[in-house]
Amino acid sequence: MDTKLILIARVSDVEQRKALPAQKMRLERYAEQKQLPSEYHEFDESAHKDVRQKFNKLVEHIKQQKGLCYVVFDKIDRLTRDSSQEEVKELQQLVKFGKIELHFPNDSLYIDKGSSAADWFRLGIGMALAKYYSDSISDNVKRRFEQMLSDGIWVHRAPIGYKNVLKGGTAQKPLKDIEVDEVKAHYVIKAFELRARGMSYAVIAKELGAMGFRSNIAGSKAPNKAFLERILNNEFYCGFMVHDGRRYPHKYPPLISRGLYNQVQRVRDVRKHEKTKYDSKDYTFKKIVKCGNCGRAVSPFKARNTVYLRCANAKCNNPNTAESLIIDGVTSEVGFIHIPEQWLGQVIDELRNRHDDQQQYFTQSIEQTRSEYDKIKEKMRKVYYDLLEGRITQTFHDEIATELEKKQQELNDRLKLLTSDNKTFQVTASYLLDLAQRAEELFKESDDGLRQKLLEYLLSNIELKDKKLSYILNDPFKSIVEAKKKSLTAHNSDIWCGYRDSNPGPHPWQGCALTAELHPHT
Repeated sequence: MDTKLILIARVSDVEQRKALPAQKMRLERYAEQKQLPSEYHEFDESAHKDVRQKFNKLVEHIKQQKGLCYVVFDKIDRLTRDSSQEEVKELQQLVKFGKIELHFPNDSLYIDKGSSAADWFRLGIGMALAKYYSDSISDNVKRRFEQMLSDGIWVHRAPIGYKNVLKGGTAQKPLKDIEVDEVKAHYVIKAFELRARGMSYAVIAKELGAMGFRSNIAGSKAPNKAFLERILNNEFYCGFMVHDGRRYPHKYPPLISRGLYNQVQRVRDVRKHEKTKYDSKDYTFKKIVKCGNCGRAVSPFKARNTVYLRCANAKCNNPNTAESLIIDGVTSEVGFIHIPEQWLGQVIDELRNRHDDQQQYFTQSIEQTRSEYDKIKEKMRKVYYDLLEGRITQTFHDEIATELEKKQQELNDRLKLLTSDNKTFQVTASYLLDLAQRAEELFKESDDGLRQKLLEYLLSNIELKDKKLSYILNDPFKSIVEAKKKSLTAHNSDIWCGYRDSNPGPHPWQGCALTAELHPHT
């Protein structure tokens, strides 16, 4: 049977295909020297991939040849950089059976059935050197990536909402950077804002899709739940990037605040324990009622022009309840939330008198928080010095640094909250008084969405069981209602908080717990 040459040119990836013509030229020149029929194959496929489909198919093709074949690679490293490859072992077996010969013209090495131990040793050394070269390149890339990450540079494709751009450099070595994608960034911000309000991934995806957001380059695929979940759990948008389990601050403009990101994560943690189908329509009792039997969320739905409440657990025996059966009781309770007009002046005066104590509380809390923040900063500095001196490993340093950074962020959030509370305390107190004066009017005249928000503010621990609603009225409204009910049972309209208007003793306001409840920090 005639001998045939099988010429193989191989590179690791698409970007290296420009090296194939040179390999082809040398292989064809070798075929001319041998004056034998030949067939040429070329492909790009990494020697480190778990699945090497192209190489595997070529080996199967070689096995099916009837006569002797000279399998020709330009150099040993074009055969493999990993001697443990199954395809390499199969070719070596074919050599030992006399079915093929391995030729490496550029290395002046030819392996056949009768090759000496020295030739096989040269082949083994050549593959080992090729693997060392490959591993060395990999180490250099890893070190370069680590340096770039430490400098705040992202080494992968930019997440959606950002875009990869070229800024100067040369055609051979362009300078790459990442910028905010003005076209898509506002969709990402909107997704975080909607999620922070408690919306499900499905509803957010539907709303963003209607706005024109697309998840693929072609612009034809609307976002789905999995796509949005990846976005909303990505710290890149608030200033941090994660690579190989390590977390780095990056240099690019964040799209959202750390506080908004944390809020979205809290929503995720809450929703995974409150599995319920989200309805985009507004209902008075949406998202605020739990099942008194199993603890799952209770969902409102509309059937035959009637709103019903049902447990999200299909196996729960808690019966569906018409909203009309429970709404009157809540409306009646809200009607008791009213401060008599003659006491409004005293309430406001008391709040003003206590404001100095409130200011002192906030000042002390802010100073304490800043002190804790500075202590953590000093700990981070010491841990870094321990790493430089070799007293701790990089892995241990990263674990401690991540934990300390998390505590720092929590303190930052607390500081922002304290500062905000300090500025808005008087506004909040005034709002509470206004709400207490008009709660019944607001509840009766508002739409379902506003009524739901009002109940969320007034009530807690709302449970539905056997068509009965139970709840706890939040303070200070609880104190207002108790005082109002007490005045009604005293058979005297001038009595409030258990005191007559003409009582010569302590001021009636001092006998009521409302002020303390309005001012919980004192």
